Amino acid sequence: MREKKTYFVVIVALFALLSAWQSSGQIVCADVEIVSDPGDRADFVFDSFSKYLSGITFHGIANVNVKVDDQLPANPNCKWMLLMTVENNPSGGTAADEWETLATYGTGTTSPPKIDILDVRITNACSTSPVDGVYQNFNLAGDIIEIIENTGIRINAGSCTTNVNGPGSYLTNYDEFHFQIDFRITPGFTYNPGIYQLQVKFELAEVP
Repeated sequence: MREKKTYFVVIVALFALLSAWQSSGQIVCADVEIVSDPGDRADFVFDSFSKYLSGITFHGIANVNVKVDDQLPANPNCKWMLLMTVENNPSGGTAADEWETLATYGTGTTSPPKIDILDVRITNACSTSPVDGVYQNFNLAGDIIEIIENTGIRINAGSCTTNVNGPGSYLTNYDEFHFQIDFRITPGFTYNPGIYQLQVKFELAEVP
């Protein structure tokens, strides 16, 4: 009998927002930008028992380069945050805790995979993210992982410490403004073979 494969597709989207939590015209940075190629995707293909049991890890499936320009003259309030969130096409009827189902094989009655089987890990050379190097997961569509937090305190570039969020660039402070993202999925044997999809979004925004 021909073996059924399971495909998990993760689509990566990148967004940079000006004044995300401010009224129009209240801008504290000159520009915020994610300098990476949008539309990346990771295709996890599970076609053997060992892959179902041990999982598949993609290292560096997304590389997020941040560039934040200060105003002239410099504004001491220019700081930023970087978020990661997950979407699963809820308008298509997908349950909040499940992957979007694109196709299924066979006649099983099990539910679609849960979102929490996707593990994500953020790293950079200065360990600037509070969750650097530790696998995280999402439970529901819309859940957020804060890569750089909005603490209200500005930490200037060049300090190579946790939560650097002042103006700077991956061009001049690469170890602080570049983030490597790893994805890992370990599905087990609970779900019907098929094709399932999630969208992971990265959002960069200035904060007051």
